[in-house]
Amino acid sequence: MRIVVCDDHRLLLEALGMALSATGHEVVALAGHPEEAVQAVAEHQPDVCLLDVNFPDGTSVAAIHQLREASPDTKVVMLSAEADHAVVGRAIAEGASGYVGKEKPITEIVEMLDRAVRGQLAVEPSLLQRALRPHKSSEDPLWALQFLTDREWQVMRCIMEGQTTEEMAGSLGVQRSTARTHVQNLLTKLGVHSRLQAAALMSAHGSQESWPVHLR
Repeated sequence: MRIVVCDDHRLLLEALGMALSATGHEVVALAGHPEEAVQAVAEHQPDVCLLDVNFPDGTSVAAIHQLREASPDTKVVMLSAEADHAVVGRAIAEGASGYVGKEKPITEIVEMLDRAVRGQLAVEPSLLQRALRPHKSSEDPLWALQFLTDREWQVMRCIMEGQTTEEMAGSLGVQRSTARTHVQNLLTKLGVHSRLQAAALMSAHGSQESWPVHLR
C-alpha cells in the first residue's frame, strides 16, 4: 500500500510516517497542509491519503474533492482526535472513504486504510450511523440517500430488480466479492440489515424523484 500522510503537527506526522513504514507499507510523501497533500497525491498517485481533519486555518474536508480530482483512484481516510459525527457525515459526502481516531493503535489505523483501499467504508459502525442519520430519522427515512455514490445507486437498482449477487456482478461488470462489498456499504449507509429491508425502504418512501436523474 502506497500512502501520503498529511498532518500539521510535524512530530506526529513523522511518527506516523515511520510507524506506517515499519508495518511494511510505502509512505511516498509527508505533507504539512492539505494543499501540499493535493500536490503530493497528484505526483505520486498513492493508494490512500491519510488526512488530518483539523488545521489552524480550518478543517481539511474541502480538500477531499481536490484530492480525488488529483488522483481518482486514491482513497481518502480522515484522521482526527475527535469522533465528530457531523464532520464524518460531511467528509463522506465529499468523497472520503474512512475516518479513524488518532488514539487508535497503528495496527487499527493500517486496518482502516486497507479497508478503504479495498473499497469498503472504513468507519466504526456506531459513528457512521450517527453521521448518516438525522436527529429525528423518522422525519425523513431516506435522508441517507444523499451519501450514496453512483455505484451504490446502481447497486440499489439491482436490488430493486431482485438480482442475485452473481447477476449483480454481471450487471456491474465486477467480481462477486466486489458486488458484495458495494451491497454492504449501501446497507450500512441506509441503516438496514438486508437487501429486502433496503428494497422495502425505497418502495415505501421513495419515488422516481428520489433517484439521480441519470438513473431514472
